[in-house]
Amino acid sequence: MTDQAMRRFVGKTVLVTGAGAGIGKAIAEEFAKEGAILILVDRDAANGEAVAASIRAGGADVSFISADVSIPADVADLFATIAARPAPLDIAINNAGIEGTVALLEDQPDANFERVVGVNIFGTFQCMREEVKLMKPRGAGVIINFASIAAHVGFAGLTVYTASKAAVLAMTKSAALELARTGVRVASVSPGLVDTAMLDRFFAADPKARATMSESLPLGRPCTAHEIARGTLYLASEDGALVLGQTLNLDGGWAYVKS
Repeated sequence: MTDQAMRRFVGKTVLVTGAGAGIGKAIAEEFAKEGAILILVDRDAANGEAVAASIRAGGADVSFISADVSIPADVADLFATIAARPAPLDIAINNAGIEGTVALLEDQPDANFERVVGVNIFGTFQCMREEVKLMKPRGAGVIINFASIAAHVGFAGLTVYTASKAAVLAMTKSAALELARTGVRVASVSPGLVDTAMLDRFFAADPKARATMSESLPLGRPCTAHEIARGTLYLASEDGALVLGQTLNLDGGWAYVKS
């Protein structure tokens, strides 16, 4: 297979939210390898600009827009900018998300619920709504939302996060049914434990628990961000054309073993 044949996204415009670190950064890097035109979004302007510059140095067409997907004005400005571009939006990866406070249910503050729901549910919803407005009139597009394996198996200390990601799964299913005959395909990804800064934060107070958890996984280790990214590219490609409303569990078999 030639290098050109492996570049599935040449000329395709791809939006990636939460692209300043972790899985979002890896997704952007993998799309760039395959010729995509990238629009990267993150609320951390310094990290986002650094990722964009790094990918751009490799020859990719990359732009960065600073935005917090939980803030309506930011989302409105973001999509006004995207709509004004000459090329249409082909693929949207709604990856922006936060884990919030790790704490027992009775110790969870209201502010944590509001912030996690604001980013993970409202932020995903707002982006989806604007993406559909751009894609539906063209009769083409792919929207991939990021859920979590936690929505399938639960996770002690992350009740709010888990609930928010279950909501992402439900929104994905409903949107996929609504849009199935319009040419816009909606699906989701449910990563398992991934070796990122989010995982570091979760186990910061108990490194031994991280080692124990890793050992209990079928692979004996967390997934890498680039493994998640490559699975996401499959889902966004024509190879994933029949995956509609479903979630792709990229968890190294964790949910299957626990079920």
